[in-house]
Amino acid sequence: MSNSLEQLVGQLIIAGFREKTIEKNSVIAEYIRSFNLAGVILYDIDLEIGGKELKPGTRNIESPTQVQNLVSQLQNISKNNLLISIDQEGGNSSRLKSIYGFQEDTSWGHIGKLDSAMLTKQFSESMAETLCHSGVNLNFAPVLDLDYGQGTVISDQERAFSSDPDKVIEHAKIFIDAHREKNIITCGKHFPGLGSASGDTHEGLTNITESWTVKDMIPFDKLIQSKNLDSIMVSHAFDKKLDPNYPASLSKKIIQGMLKEDLGFQGVVICDDPSMRAISDHYSMEKTFELMLNGGVDLFCLGNNLIYDPDYIPKSISVICKLINSGKITKDRINKSIDKINSLKNLYGILK
Repeated sequence: MSNSLEQLVGQLIIAGFREKTIEKNSVIAEYIRSFNLAGVILYDIDLEIGGKELKPGTRNIESPTQVQNLVSQLQNISKNNLLISIDQEGGNSSRLKSIYGFQEDTSWGHIGKLDSAMLTKQFSESMAETLCHSGVNLNFAPVLDLDYGQGTVISDQERAFSSDPDKVIEHAKIFIDAHREKNIITCGKHFPGLGSASGDTHEGLTNITESWTVKDMIPFDKLIQSKNLDSIMVSHAFDKKLDPNYPASLSKKIIQGMLKEDLGFQGVVICDDPSMRAISDHYSMEKTFELMLNGGVDLFCLGNNLIYDPDYIPKSISVICKLINSGKITKDRINKSIDKINSLKNLYGILK
């Protein structure tokens, strides 16, 4: 397998890793150099350490200065500037928390209950400033899923802003604009709308066939038309009305048909981590990547923080290379995604 092919495929990968500081022999440093990775994702908690008892500060985040140094080390290793990504939605769904010395914030759901454009602006600007100061340039937020109330995962975790699509749209625009001011890419999630889900895709198959409606797609549609969405994360939820065979992240009907053709989205499509059990329990790694790539996914977030596998990144790249060599995926398909990713990086001044 040629190194050049691995380095081509590596440009589609955002990788999770375990270090808080980078040494010469750090695994992530080797991956960045060998595979020419698109970027990395930072977590504060390593989900395997401590079992069910979550232990803060066990992954990549310890303090503001430590994160700045870590990001600087990562960028210095790569020949192309990396996407430094994070989930910073607000409240418990933020990785840069006040317990590590970062600015305290509240949840996206709480901001929604306040329903104040001024407070949303303050919340968003403070968050964007924290991210910018830390060296983060891609935030997997805002959540555009509608609030379906108690008993649904997104609502129970205070990640949903409102049940009213117009309010979600209005405040998401404020959130996105504040990030754009700091040259931080945002990512609307989770297409085609995960608000009605009572199950968690991290833990298993989530079926929204009986609960999803076209209303769930309105925030995505309107924000695409107003050119506010640069990237979109596709969920792992299953809806047999939309595709009787595959969950959204593996579905050509949903990604290529609905998102790209019907809604006209031309930005970067990102998959939620394929190691989530909604996918990994039902599909092999090879089938997952084949379906996702042929379905229209451009960028893979391989967080490697659910069931840690030290070889997850090289295994994934090897599988995609084999798909290319077998003719199941074309190089042209890979290059089109790389062009989209590089255009987005260039738009935000991230390319060297």
